[in-house]
Amino acid sequence: MRKSAFAGALVASAVLVAPAMANDSTQKCISDANNWCIQQHDYAGHRYSQLDQINTKNAGSLQVAWTFATGVLRGHEGSPIVVGSTMYLHTTFPNIVYALNLDDENKIIWKYEPKQDPSVIPVMCCDTVNRGLQYADGKVFLHQADTTLVALDAKTGKEVWKAVNADPKRGVVDSNCRVHGISNLYIGGSSVFPMGGAGVAGAAAGVGGDLDLLAGGAGADGGGGGAAGGAISINAGSGTG
Repeated sequence: MRKSAFAGALVASAVLVAPAMANDSTQKCISDANNWCIQQHDYAGHRYSQLDQINTKNAGSLQVAWTFATGVLRGHEGSPIVVGSTMYLHTTFPNIVYALNLDDENKIIWKYEPKQDPSVIPVMCCDTVNRGLQYADGKVFLHQADTTLVALDAKTGKEVWKAVNADPKRGVVDSNCRVHGISNLYIGGSSVFPMGGAGVAGAAAGVGGDLDLLAGGAGADGGGGGAAGGAISINAGSGTG
């Protein structure tokens, strides 16, 4: 009985840690070394750029070329992402997103400012940070502190769809970035509270709708889950489950 239970636990763990298959459009974006399309740079999480303009011989001579102030005076954790000549960056709460034109004096192309209830702030554990945007299929994905997952048109900043993962009033907030698989977005829950509710959620990158709970964890109803966390699936094109 013990062996059977242990084997089952191993299988469950293997499912949870299995890597998401690469999305074709994201992989194509990543293959261009001039881009930085996802926070991890690539699906292996190397965070390494092959560009060589800056190297060990000239790094000591670097000087500030330009700066951009987000206007939000709290901790910033996620990195900007760059696709072509556009840089996308975000702020800590309320999670404002900017698109900058790198070919035109870094002017703002568009700005997206979500409306979030400030009551979310005291629920967050470690400042009001957000760990970054992701890009896929011509969309920029933002996971707000109030657990709302938003898909923005990368060219215009307009909302394509959004889906709510949980209820902050039940102690669930989020600050993580997404990982985009073949057609789904996966939401890691290291900053999903309540205690023991760290989970994984998924959303299809092209569609809009509710997040579907796949396994125990802090899920769509905002409830706590088991120590192994949870998984939720939704289509990335439209946001439906």
